[in-house]
Amino acid sequence: MEEIYAKFVSQKISKTRWRPVPPGSLQTAETFATGSWDNEENYVSLWSIGDLGNVDSDGGFEGEHQLLCDIKHHGDVMDLQFFDQERIVAASSTGCVTVFLHHPNNQTLSVSQQWPTAHYHTGPGSPSRSSAPCTGVVCDNPEIVTVGEDGRINLFRADHKEAVRTIGLVTECPSTVLIDIPTSSMW
Repeated sequence: MEEIYAKFVSQKISKTRWRPVPPGSLQTAETFATGSWDNEENYVSLWSIGDLGNVDSDGGFEGEHQLLCDIKHHGDVMDLQFFDQERIVAASSTGCVTVFLHHPNNQTLSVSQQWPTAHYHTGPGSPSRSSAPCTGVVCDNPEIVTVGEDGRINLFRADHKEAVRTIGLVTECPSTVLIDIPTSSMW
């Protein structure tokens, strides 16, 4: 029977994502990211799946999950995706989209890029620019596509300060659907 490892982490976890393995690699994923929600302080965290030096008889890793590093995240983590081996993109309930960079030498995370008002409400009945939750994110290096409760789909590039393109207008409809379409066919 397969063993299951559980660990109490003192947080409500909203998203988990495996770090992708390098292309052509025969190894299995060893690291995953988590994002929390509805806590006094929310975090994006990187974890290892145990003692990487000890492999059991089935080729799996032995031991508990180990926290490698974490960083505070403003608002609830609504979605989380790896952009590449070193960068993680987090969508926030505040409408912010943040790219975090992992520094493996000292096991820390830092903010690499941030779009604080990626999603927002405007118009009658709302302040000039009130935040709207960013509900989803999908990455295809160098592009990041986000969707939010404001009815907008934004296309960002990691090296640009502003959205490259925005589709949609603010609507009264609170539900949003994100379809995974290769970005090269959209533009």
